[in-house]
Amino acid sequence: METRRAQLAVRIFLVAVCALIVLFALPRLGPLAGAGAVLLGVGAAVLVIRWVPEAMAAGVRRRPVLAVLWTLAALLALVQVGRLSAFMADHDRLWGSAVPIPKASEHMCMSAYVLAAELSRRGEPNLYDERFYPAFREGIVVETTIAGLQPYLQDPFEYPPPFLLLPRAAIGLTNDFMAMRTAWFVLQALGLVVVAVWLARWVGGRSGLLALFLLPVFLASLQTMLGLQFGQFHIATLLLSLVGMTLFVERRPALGGALLGFAIVSKLFPGLLLVVLLARRRWRELGWTVGFSALYALLGLVLLGGAPFQAFLTYQLPRIASGEAFAFFERDPFLISRNFAVSGIVTKLHYLGVPGMGQGLAGLVGWLYTLLLLWLAWRAGKGGTDRLLEVQDWLALLSLGALRSPLAPSAYVVASVLWLLTFLAGDVRGRWQWVVAFVVAWAAIMGPPPLEGAAEFIVGFLGQGTAIGICLWVLLRRPALPVEDAVPVTPVVAAASPA
Repeated sequence: METRRAQLAVRIFLVAVCALIVLFALPRLGPLAGAGAVLLGVGAAVLVIRWVPEAMAAGVRRRPVLAVLWTLAALLALVQVGRLSAFMADHDRLWGSAVPIPKASEHMCMSAYVLAAELSRRGEPNLYDERFYPAFREGIVVETTIAGLQPYLQDPFEYPPPFLLLPRAAIGLTNDFMAMRTAWFVLQALGLVVVAVWLARWVGGRSGLLALFLLPVFLASLQTMLGLQFGQFHIATLLLSLVGMTLFVERRPALGGALLGFAIVSKLFPGLLLVVLLARRRWRELGWTVGFSALYALLGLVLLGGAPFQAFLTYQLPRIASGEAFAFFERDPFLISRNFAVSGIVTKLHYLGVPGMGQGLAGLVGWLYTLLLLWLAWRAGKGGTDRLLEVQDWLALLSLGALRSPLAPSAYVVASVLWLLTFLAGDVRGRWQWVVAFVVAWAAIMGPPPLEGAAEFIVGFLGQGTAIGICLWVLLRRPALPVEDAVPVTPVVAAASPA
């Protein structure tokens, strides 16, 4: 395979992915939003075309077997993205669901965001009240004026109030939930493709090329698909956090702070990256991030009123701390098994009949784990790193941080660990033992379909242990250095910019 032909193949694949994301969405979005989606798709395609390096073809040219495997992975990714895009535009296309069964196809995490935004618009004093969410009370019917939202109402809203700025804007633009979910899919999917290609190029070298080489596998993986299908903000949180941190390296602290700040006020766990900045004494970056976080909170207070903030502080936070806010998942053995939260280990053991495994112990484990996370983030900030090690640390911290929540479903939470594996592929270096370990780790994290009895909990523990172990290994494999001895990460605007 000649260099130009290999580079062209990768470009064609990326353009096809962008096209599939957008084309199926157009009939659902309407003229104005459809035109915006086309512009976003074209812009994304132009960027990724320019960012594909010529050097990517070198390894493939010397190893024709890899070329065949990459081609098969690319075709699979196109099929996966295409059918998911078709399903997101039309829920009757069950064949397009990542998992074509009602339990998956009828679930939408973003339905809770939209309902909470509507409750906020109606002036409900406590939009976190469990009486609004069928996950807590089976059979209840929640009134909504958002067309198409009712069949998807299940999950409760768990996020801090400033996050509501996004869904409030959405219901201000349209009253059609299906249009919202389609548009959000387009935004997240295109954003994921663009950021994944950019991050691989930003890292550069052999590891960056391998991360780009493995992009089709990452896109086709079930956890990535489900994260996009459920409309979970988790994918967007990763994108905002990673881009924000790279912008700090590129000495664009204001924009980086704006992105990371919104990730923090939405999901909280990206706040671990503030500890990294603190350990590195990056005061400007810290200031911009904290400043934008405060600005989003102030905007939320002005636009949403004080009631959601009061409800979050006095009602929701205590329920999160006690585990009551997530108690609904404890009725489903599969959710218990595939809950990768660290405190969820206690819940698993309780379900299996181990004595003494109660909510009190789960809470204690959660707080001890918080201390461990803070230490790991501080240690990562003290390490002397280059771009590759920076990205690996960020993904490892974000992955572990997401497991601090009492509920961290493996269906989408471990997508960041799979992404991390693409940046660890450079360590394999052709050694067959490492290749086997890499494939086994990927498979263990993804996990099989639901099983019965003890077998289900065995694969749950195995996947959780593998994901946590990989992240800990990334963060602990090298010694921390004093800040004055740390190797600075050099901005690479010129090197990473398209030719």
